[in-house]
Amino acid sequence: MKIQCKNCLPKEGIEIPNFSIAEKEQSRKWKEKSPIHAVKKLMDAMSFSHRDAKYIVTHINVEYGQCNSCNFNTLDEEQGKCPKCGALNFNWVTHKS
Repeated sequence: MKIQCKNCLPKEGIEIPNFSIAEKEQSRKWKEKSPIHAVKKLMDAMSFSHRDAKYIVTHINVEYGQCNSCNFNTLDEEQGKCPKCGALNFNWVTHKS
């Protein structure tokens, strides 16, 4: 599925693969440790280009439901645009509490 963010890559967008639950969890952990580390890991482990890996990491929510770009905190879709600011978010539920 090709996705776009109004704040970055407005014309190009990127193809997002269907990540497994384990890949989503690992990607979030990498981002929590270091966004730069996460970009490198996505490039090495999943063969993404630098541009696509950076785009993915930038849009991964560290906290479920919280937009990465504004203070909106009730996102309920797995990936989609924030209704308040329009930024793309990967709002992945990776484990049950």
